[in-house]
Amino acid sequence: MSRPFEQRGGAIIRRLPRDARVVEVGVLIGILSEYLLRNRMDITLYMVDSWLEADEQPEQYRATRDVHANHERKIVRDHRAQAENRARHFHGRAMVLPMPSLAAATRFNDGELDLVFLDADHSYAGVSADIAAWLPKIKPGGWIGGHDYENPDPAFRFGVTEAVDEWAKASGRKIETDANFTWFARV
Repeated sequence: MSRPFEQRGGAIIRRLPRDARVVEVGVLIGILSEYLLRNRMDITLYMVDSWLEADEQPEQYRATRDVHANHERKIVRDHRAQAENRARHFHGRAMVLPMPSLAAATRFNDGELDLVFLDADHSYAGVSADIAAWLPKIKPGGWIGGHDYENPDPAFRFGVTEAVDEWAKASGRKIETDANFTWFARV
């Protein structure tokens, strides 16, 4: 049986064209990032995470009680160091962007990315803002997706499903679900 990050990674890889430019928003310690980079030697991956401690996180995210929104400084620093260490093995193909998602989105031109995977602020407001910020950055025919869609565990009921469903209905997009509570939509 594969591990959760391998399930998510497989779902992402199945949607990537050759020489893809990918953004992972919400990297934590970089395990999924490393999986993607090891299993697709032709991708360029931008690893976006704010690595903020609890008192610096947006209130709407802290209010979800997601454990990742409520970490202390020592834990956050350790997570970032692990992610940066993993990225070092993929010089030129892995770029670490230690900043909030919305700030990172401004660093990309419209239509230059093949896939954006959202797994950061799981609040309704956070997911809605991430979709709005990243969607223009994706090429026509590319993908937007994320994690924890329709996750039945009460500890993961934050607002992801509601935000994604609302966006899909308003935009007329079809949501595809895949392994480990992932969701994807063609742009």
